[in-house]
Parts: sequence; C-alpha cells; structure tokens
Amino acid sequence: MIALFGGLGEPPEWRDQAACKDTDPRLFFSYSKEQEAAEICAACPVLHTCRADQLDWEARGAGNNRYRAAGVVGGLTGRERQLLHAPPGRQAS
Repeated sequence: MIALFGGLGEPPEWRDQAACKDTDPRLFFSYSKEQEAAEICAACPVLHTCRADQLDWEARGAGNNRYRAAGVVGGLTGRERQLLHAPPGRQAS
C-alpha cells in the first residue's frame, strides 16, 4: 500500500503526521478489525492526503486488484476503493 510504505519502499513525508504512524500495519489488513482501522483513520490529520495518494497510485495501475481488495487505507476499505475506481454500471472500455 503506497500510503503505508511509499512508492519506493519508504514512507512519504506526511506519514510522520499520520494517526497510524505507531500502529502495527497488520491492523489495516485484518478484515475483523476494519472498523478499528477506520476509526484510527477518521481521527487522522493527513487522512485526505493519504487517501488521495492511495487512490492515485491505484488509478495509475500500480495497485492491481489484489492490493486494492486488501486493507483499510485513507479510511476506505479495499471494496470501497474498488467502487470508486469502477462504480457499478460503468462500462469497461
């Protein structure tokens, strides 16, 4: 996930301000703890930057479906992010 680890394996600069900076990243990949992860995101001062970075990375094709389907990033589950990229009823080109 780009927001957690950065595009080059190093976290982005804003990550130091993230509410999750001292949280075990595995929390964000546990389906049974999605609500807990989303609550951490909801209180985050860089929520919108995190979400925008992740969605941009996924939209450019860097995040294939396997990664989109996993984890809470920017307060959104993988399914919620998938729906933003490909809303129901949108025709594939």
